[in-house]
Amino acid sequence: MTYFRDFIGQDEWKKRRNAAANRLYAASLGRVDETDPGRYFDESDAFGWYLFLAEAFIDHVWNFEPTFGSRVVPVFKAIGRGLDLLLSVDGVEERARRLVSSERRQPNGGLFELLVASAYRSSGARVKFVPERRGLSRTYDMDVEIGSRSFAVECKRLETSQYGERERAAMRELWRPSATGFSQNEQSAFCDVHFRIPIDRVPPAYLTEKSLEWLRSDMPSLLWSDDISYGAMGELDLDPLREVLDDHHVLASSSRMLELLSGRYVRHANYIQLSRLKLAENPRYVRECDLAVLLRWESASPEAIDAKARDITTKLSEASDQLPAGRPGIVHIGFEAVEGDDVERARHRKIIERAQAFDPRGKPLEYVYCHYFVPESPPDQAWAFDETLQWVGIAPTGPHPLGETMLILPAEGVREGPHWR
Repeated sequence: MTYFRDFIGQDEWKKRRNAAANRLYAASLGRVDETDPGRYFDESDAFGWYLFLAEAFIDHVWNFEPTFGSRVVPVFKAIGRGLDLLLSVDGVEERARRLVSSERRQPNGGLFELLVASAYRSSGARVKFVPERRGLSRTYDMDVEIGSRSFAVECKRLETSQYGERERAAMRELWRPSATGFSQNEQSAFCDVHFRIPIDRVPPAYLTEKSLEWLRSDMPSLLWSDDISYGAMGELDLDPLREVLDDHHVLASSSRMLELLSGRYVRHANYIQLSRLKLAENPRYVRECDLAVLLRWESASPEAIDAKARDITTKLSEASDQLPAGRPGIVHIGFEAVEGDDVERARHRKIIERAQAFDPRGKPLEYVYCHYFVPESPPDQAWAFDETLQWVGIAPTGPHPLGETMLILPAEGVREGPHWR
């Protein structure tokens, strides 16, 4: 953290840190639109938000946001762990300066490049960042020399699926009438629904009709299975949460609170929550809850899974185009795998199929590395992280240069996926 803060400067960092804190607490107090995709942070300074989270984890943990923090802290820890090696990389200072300033709106790509450079250095390679050429066509990211072999390396960081964002927006609209009705009737309720068709094809009144059917039945719960979905809806028991709140405060909308309300922790599940709370002195924490309406939903149709399992062909083509024609090339593609196990299995299949069939159009592309990052904020931990590596040989002339080196996990945490040549 200190490395990046030094490039920002003390006064400037104080302004950016305060802005990040103010936005976090405004969101906690409901003063930011819940549909805002950057609700907890100002999208114009995503890097400031990242650095704020990393600093909070160490110095002011009451400001730490675990869902986002699980994505950020492991990355900063990995960069810090390899900082001595990174400092020996030619051009790293200029790369870091761009990251904290001109690229602060979209820092994931720059952070990914630093992780890749550090991985090559830890494998004994000599690494040099290629200077950005303003006004000219984009070049590749770094030169890497390993023994007598020399590579041009390009890095691409995929962002989260836009299809998934559209699903979440559609689900808020589908659930809104039911959530409003339950809260007006002072009825705590929990719904768990698994859709068999894409969300955009669900009839607008579908969940409302299920809610009315349950309320008219005078039964504790409703179970259903039809062509659209299968699921359950019923009374939500607040007692487990209240028992904990008797002695402790709970972070609002955290995985711990969701676990207490729903009865179990489900990794990377989708939730929509409406609660009536009394907040603690720190308004991010709950001290009382007397009403809660909770929806847990899954989009499980083959069409939705296929759409969210983003194809890498476009990024791979962009990366290949940036590689020089006369030198062996390597492409690294990184993305978060947080859409659920079914989606990620489909994504793996797509990557294998598309990468093996990829035509570099005359470029001497030797290897494609795919890095899967799986951040998590379990109820009983500040964060957890998993990482998987796949590599595909396109036109290799020698062994792949990184071996089993991970980008984020230390050596003892390596879990590597299968390889394809």
